[in-house]
Order: sequence, then C-alpha cells, then structure tokens
Amino acid sequence: MKCFRGVRAAALFVGSVVGAGFATGQEISLFFGGDGVWSLVVASLFMAVCAFAFLDMGARRVAMKEGLRLATDSAVALSSFAVYAAMIAAAEEVLFRLTGMAWLSVPLALAVSFVAGKSVSWVSALNFVAVPLMAAVIVWVGARCSAPIGGAIHPLRALAYGGMNLLFSGALMIGEGERLSLGERITAAVTAGVVIFVMLLFMRRAVASAGGGEMPFLEAASRDGLGTFASLALLLAIVTTMAGCAFLLISRLTALTRDRTLSASLTTLAGFLTSLVGFAPLVAYAYPVVSLLGVAATLAAVGVVTARIVKNKN
Repeated sequence: MKCFRGVRAAALFVGSVVGAGFATGQEISLFFGGDGVWSLVVASLFMAVCAFAFLDMGARRVAMKEGLRLATDSAVALSSFAVYAAMIAAAEEVLFRLTGMAWLSVPLALAVSFVAGKSVSWVSALNFVAVPLMAAVIVWVGARCSAPIGGAIHPLRALAYGGMNLLFSGALMIGEGERLSLGERITAAVTAGVVIFVMLLFMRRAVASAGGGEMPFLEAASRDGLGTFASLALLLAIVTTMAGCAFLLISRLTALTRDRTLSASLTTLAGFLTSLVGFAPLVAYAYPVVSLLGVAATLAAVGVVTARIVKNKN
C-alpha cells in the first residue's frame, strides 16, 4: 500500500509536467534539439530531486516567509494559467485533426474544470491511469524510429527544461507530501525520475527522426501508421496537465470569490480567450518565461527546505 501511494504521487508529478508541449515534441525540439542523452539525464535527475524536495516540504509542513510565499503563489498562478491556456489551444488542434470539428476544446476544458478542478484526488486518479498509457505509446513510437541521438550536453538548458513545469507540479507535490512517509517520498521521486527519463529518451528519438514541423512526434508516428495512437497520447497529456493547472487556478481563485463554480467558469473563459493566440506562439513565448520562474521558485523552495533541516539538526 505504501509503495502504491508513492507510485501514485509519481504519476501525479509526471502527468503535471508532461503536457502538450512535450507530447507534440515541441519542447524536446526547443530544449534538446541538438543534445545527446546526458542532457536528458540531467533534466530527469533535476526533476526527481525537485519532486522529493517539494514532497519533503509538504511532509515537514515548511512555512515560507510571507513575502516569499506571495511571490511563489503569484508565480504558480501565472505559470499555471499560461500552461492551461496552451493546453486548450493544443486540444483544439488535436481534436480538430481527429474529428474535423471545431471548438471541441471548449466542452473539454469545461469538463476538466468542473470535474478534475474539484479535488486533487480526481487529478491524481486521472494521472494514475493516463501516465502509463502515455509512456507506453511514446516508447512504442520512439522504438520504431531509427534516428541516432547524439550531440553535446547543455546543463543549463536541461535545468531550464526541468524548471519549466515545476511551479505548478511542485504546488501539487507539497499537498501530496503531507500524506507520505519518507520511504514513499523517495519512491515517488525515483519513480518519477525514471519514467520521465524513459519518456524523454524515446520522445527524443521520435523527434530526431521527424526532422522538424509543428508537431514532430505526430509526424513521426504517422509515418509508421501510429498517428491515431500518438494523438491519443497527446490528448491524454493535454488533459492531465490541464487538470493539474485547473485545480490550482480554481483553488486560488475560490479563495477570493468563495464560489468554486464561478471560479471554474471564469478560469475556463479566461483560458479559452487566451488560447486563441495559438499553441505555437504560447509555447514559443510563454514557456521560456515559465521555465525561468520555475527554476527560481524551485531553488527558493529547496533553500527553504535545506535551511529547515539544518535548523532542526542544530
């Protein structure tokens, strides 16, 4: 049972960081376009360490100073909204490809906001089912691609990738950490790091074989007749990340409105209007800013945890 809770927390973490940017292959092209395997190792290790730090922060009930807490909450809300809007934009493109019908992203966003946005347990259950399916499809597609993975290692770029989604995934992990033992926290962090590395590795193979494009993973999969399966993996990645972002945004907005239904409606409306900018522009311009905020906030959180541990030992 304890192992199960650790694995479930790992799935929640992975599902929150693996979104449409990852599942289309755009993030891999942007951050690891000319890199080799060691860059993927650095990014995976960094995210595993950060996952443990956030879980540990929740378990120790570490309180931040008011100014740092306000800055972190603001950064979490900003990054969550940017990624949430990008997920709606990506969902619109994928659903149109699959069905030929427009605006299906609106009912999907509403469903996610009103169901998964109610409780983190809904988000956790969704990720526990969706993450293994995503990983299986990505490995399947990547294994069929013969493109070699070579290139230099760029640690700073790998860290920037790792920090991109850590703001809102970290916020989810803090809540999970309150319920996990030390062994479960270690299990969650190690499992998350391994799963992320495997997904990065096979996604990198697929993207390298595609040679560019707006959705290189889908293009690589379509060449082998796996386009429908790749679209399914992409849609799962969109929904899991959208759910995590929606939960955080609605929870924070509800603290002001005192009405969760109103908060869910406002979140969906604002996200949809922002998504009209388009998925590619949101990834190109918003994601680099989100990654810098994520690295800064994560380092601050790790510093707080370290200081608390040192203080307790003394």
